[in-house]
Order: sequence, then structure tokens, then C-alpha cells
Amino acid sequence: MKLLLLLFFSLIFMVPVWGQQYRVLPIESYFRDVSFFTDSSFVPVFPVNDVQVNYYHTVKEQKKRYSSVGYFVYQRELIQLVKKEGAIWISPILDLQLGAERGDTNMRQYLNVRGIRIEGSMKNKVFFSGSFYENQAVLPAYLQQYVNNRGEFYPNVSDSSYYQVNAVIPGGARTKPFKTNGFDYAYATGMIQWQVLKDLAVTVGNSPVFIGSGYRSVLYSDNSLPTMNFRVSYSPGEKWNFQLIRMQGMNMLRIPFSTNGEALYERKALSLGAIYYQPTKHLRIGLIEGGTWTRGDSIQKQAVEGGFYIPIPGAATIQEGINGKSYAYLGLDFNWRIWKLLVYGQYGRNPYTKSSDVGQIGLRYWPFKSHNYLIHVEYNHTSANAYKAANPRIHYSNFNLPVGHPMGAGVDELVVRLRAEWNHLFISSSTNYYFNQSDNYRQLLPVYENNPSLNQTVFYENLEIGYNFNRAYGLEIFGSAKLRLLDNPLQKGQSYWFNIGLRTALNNHYFDF
Repeated sequence: MKLLLLLFFSLIFMVPVWGQQYRVLPIESYFRDVSFFTDSSFVPVFPVNDVQVNYYHTVKEQKKRYSSVGYFVYQRELIQLVKKEGAIWISPILDLQLGAERGDTNMRQYLNVRGIRIEGSMKNKVFFSGSFYENQAVLPAYLQQYVNNRGEFYPNVSDSSYYQVNAVIPGGARTKPFKTNGFDYAYATGMIQWQVLKDLAVTVGNSPVFIGSGYRSVLYSDNSLPTMNFRVSYSPGEKWNFQLIRMQGMNMLRIPFSTNGEALYERKALSLGAIYYQPTKHLRIGLIEGGTWTRGDSIQKQAVEGGFYIPIPGAATIQEGINGKSYAYLGLDFNWRIWKLLVYGQYGRNPYTKSSDVGQIGLRYWPFKSHNYLIHVEYNHTSANAYKAANPRIHYSNFNLPVGHPMGAGVDELVVRLRAEWNHLFISSSTNYYFNQSDNYRQLLPVYENNPSLNQTVFYENLEIGYNFNRAYGLEIFGSAKLRLLDNPLQKGQSYWFNIGLRTALNNHYFDF
């Protein structure tokens, strides 16, 4: 017992050795924002490591703290041991919010997230992390409608139809009921990354993946649930980078026969391949292919097609053309740094489907020489047939959620993000205006459905004022005011919310629609 106590207090009070450590960043939007500010020469396939983007040095508070409390709160993590041979960091995960909804409905909002995050590195060659989240939530009415429409399917024993139960939280997990109208869910993420050679890294785990330089990605985003993946990143020289990612996918559709206590879900597979070329220090251009692959259906399982293992972009496209057992998205991704401005964009489509184009154009501007001030403008478009395969089992989705734009097909969206921070106080504004958005929240589900949809416009504004304590793990308190205006041929709606909370901002949940 004495030995355990000695170890515990040694970890807490250990004076760190300053210097850059091999550490992979969380994928949350603020971490990505700062990564692009540093103007580092890195490929925008997230997560990235700190050696590439120098995040922790950039955000480290320069003020000297003389009290132990100030040092603990502002300049280190709860438990940390940092030496030349390796390091370990342990931090809490919190997102505690209380709020009220007004307008179309009058209900209390509630979010209670608790967890822990453990990270470590060994000899600046191997990094590992693990996070556990326990959640209870009462969501706004429009979000309840959305997540319930994404719930899991069970087969009806009397026929070949399905019925739907529970809900799926984007970026989270499937749920079970909590009190009258709430959701209870838990999930864990983790990864191990090995820097095999200077230019070769291998990663395995279920940490989210995001491709691109924007707030959204129309090619592949972290909107779905964490899924097991294997990733290889190889840079043969300074100008080229190759990315290979293979994933285990799921349709949240229970198979009809099971020897277990709970029937399993239908499996599918996902693939991502990227080749990036950097003609100049500040310009990066990438060829991207995303693919979904059938592994059978609810009756019969089958091995994934051999093309799944081809390690370059184009495999899913070829396989779809041969026998339709994959669905491909071919695209381009670029970013170009010009002084204090980053211009970026994406374009993609399925080669065999009309009106499947998706596109993005945006810019990030830092008006001062500081990551604390950001102006970010972005436009996203997805056509009427975007992400839709002929076989619904291989829509461009995972766990019943889109893996491109969170709202799927038929989207025209303007995003404006503003942020300013001074002496730990911050104010931020995030505006999403949908010129076009489908009111069909059941897009890309893995079953045959014919749901008529209406075009609607949506305005969503989130204004936050808060105080950040520690950017190493996103600890901050805040108050927010949100407004949502809806207009479609059948209804007009207005809702607004006021929230206060304490959180560690480490991952994303895209609720701004």
C-alpha cells in the first residue's frame, strides 16, 4: 500500500522535463484549428501527432505560476510523468451542462458526461491512449427526433421487415432509455501508434478519423461512432505522403438468428486511401478514395472482396464497376497557406451515379499573430444522390450515420466561425445557415425505404462566453445561447436554449443543423 501511495504522489508531483513528446492529438475542432495555425507541413488526415504540429508548445501558458494550485490547474494535467525515456498523462473527462429550451417546446436540457483519458509514450516511438465515457443526456426536441431515427433495427419474426428501437448519438454510441425522455450511453476509444521509421507510422485502434482542413469534411468525417481501424502513413521524401486506412464497419441491423444472448449487427467494411503531393512548402493536394464494402447480409456472411486489400486509391471504384459489391467516393482535397490565410477545399463523387457530387470551399484567417483569434468561413454542398448506393447495406455510412457531411445528401450550408481569447477569457460564435437541407432524418439507413422529403432552410447560431483553464486537455467553463430557426413548406419553427457548463473539449458531436 505504501508503494502504491508513493507511486501515486510521484506521478502527481513529478516535475516535467520540458521538450516535445511523441503524442497524438485529440480530434476536437479547437485542436485542429491550432494545428493549422502553426503552418506546419503536415497531411490533413487526423488524428495527427504533436511532432508534426507543435500544438502543446503553441498553447502552453507562458505566465509563471508560483502556487501549486495554479500550476496544477493551468500548466499540467491531473497526473503526469514526463521523462526522456517516455511519458504518461492522465486527465479527467467532463462535460456537465444544464440548460433550458424555449420556443417550440419548453423543456430542460441536461448533459452529464464523466470519464477518464490515459495517454503515454515510450522513447518517442510508441504512443498509446485510452478514453472511457459514461453519458446521460436530455437533448433538444429536434435532436431527439434525429437520433431516434438513427436507432438500431430488429427483424420482425413474422415477415422480412424490421422495427426500430433506441437511438444512436453521433460521435457517441447507441443508447438505452434514461428517465422519461433522456438517453443513457457509454463508449470507449483507444489507439496505439508506432513510429516504425522516420517516415513510416502504423496505427491501430478505434479513434475517430477526419480528412480535410475544414470544420466539416464532405469526404470522411468523425460524425459516426468510433470503429476499429488500421492505418499506415508513409512519406517517401518531403513532397509525397501515402495513407492507407482499413476499418470494420457496422449496420445497426440485428441479424435474425443468433446463438448469443443478444443478436449481432450486420458487418461491412470501410476503406480510405490517400496520396498527397506537396509541390511547395505551403500547398498540399490529395487524391482521396473512400469506400464501403459488403460482407453479406442478414442471412449470409461472406468475406470482403479481394480489392479491399489493394493499398492505393481506386480499389473500391474498380470493385464497384466489376460486381457492385463496393461503393466508392473519389475526391480531391487541397489546402494552401498564404500569409495569415489558409484556403482549402474538397470535391468528390461516385463515378457511377449522377448527381452524387459533393464539394467544399473555405478559408481560415488569423488576423493577428496568435492562435487565439480566428475567422473561419466555409461553404459545403452535397447533391441529391450523394453517398447513396444502389444497395442500402453499403451506403456511405457507418453505424446508421453518414460518414461524409452529417446531414447526408441535398445540403447547401454556409458555416461562419469566429473566436477571440484574451487572458483565458474567450468568446466564440458559430453560425450554420442551410440554404437547403432535407427534412428526412432517415437518409442512408441500411434498409429499403421510400421516405418523401421536403427542402427546408435552417439557421443555427451558437454564442459562447467562457474561461479556459488548460488547453492541454480542453478544460473550460462556459455559458452559451443557441438559436435555431426552421422553415419548410409544412412548418416554421423557432427554438432557443441557454446553457451553462464545465467541460474538457476532446471530441466532436455535430448537433448544429
